[in-house]
Amino acid sequence: MNPPTIRLAFIGTGGWARRYHFSTLAHIATEDAVTTGAQLLLRGIYSLEPDVASAVANETGFQHVYPSLDALIEDEQVDAMALAITPTALVEVLPRVVAKGVPILCEKPPGETTAAAQALSDIVTVSNVLAFNRRFAPLNNTFKRLVDELDDIYYVEGDFYRHRRTDETFMIGTGIHWINFMEYLFGPIDTVRTSAFRNPGNETLNRIGDLTFTCGLRGQLKVFQCNGAQLERVTVHSSGRTLVLHGPLWQDPGHITIHEGAKVTHIDPERDSPLPEIERLGIVGEYRELLTRGCHGLPTRSTFQNAVNSMRIAEAMEFAAASDE
Repeated sequence: MNPPTIRLAFIGTGGWARRYHFSTLAHIATEDAVTTGAQLLLRGIYSLEPDVASAVANETGFQHVYPSLDALIEDEQVDAMALAITPTALVEVLPRVVAKGVPILCEKPPGETTAAAQALSDIVTVSNVLAFNRRFAPLNNTFKRLVDELDDIYYVEGDFYRHRRTDETFMIGTGIHWINFMEYLFGPIDTVRTSAFRNPGNETLNRIGDLTFTCGLRGQLKVFQCNGAQLERVTVHSSGRTLVLHGPLWQDPGHITIHEGAKVTHIDPERDSPLPEIERLGIVGEYRELLTRGCHGLPTRSTFQNAVNSMRIAEAMEFAAASDE
């Protein structure tokens, strides 16, 4: 029995789409369909930059360049859609896309505020994958399986550091990634109490959030956007074992360390078999989730619905007042 063909249309030609999405789609379209359970066909692309869309279509293998969003929506040969557009554009485009009734994959963030995220969540009634790629990175999911084996976790720590990032809304635009990933590991965060202090070298804030998860677990998240290090780390403490994830970041494949008293175990799967960046960072995994689950009406691990709470926590940390003001 031949696997079904899923015909996908794409909206957007921005930098992130050009850097990651189109190479991922070309990769999956030429994969053995057994991997995804479906044969991906790149039906068409629409962009406000038609010349760029034409170039992408030629390079990636899209069959059509749509002259308008209406033309895409009216195409009855589209089985699924992917969107990589700005949060502002998403407010207008998403309701029209959802009305078509096909599964969607959409880039984050899910709006610019918690209220906007909730409104978009209410609109999205189709199967969806929201592209918080940390939930799909292979190493991160190895770590999640290790976390799930522990039944006596009592404290968790997250560290999210960047170098020379002066974005005014860093928590909402970028820091939300680690909030969302920690919720993937431990469930929704119920409350956050944030302390913030100014970076002595500029006007950015260093933020430390004391977390309480809905399950009762306690933890902490540190987000420093102008730091000497660039890393994404989670430390999980239990009575007999401490797990440490150094998450993959760009060309850094990351690794896991397991501490059990004097015994230390390292998990470094890419040491001998490096992955392509689009696989390492979870971009390929996002589309596999769409094809293997979203297009079959099955639950997916990252959605507009479960991102609302991540936005709520990110917004609370974003607008925490500096303690030195």
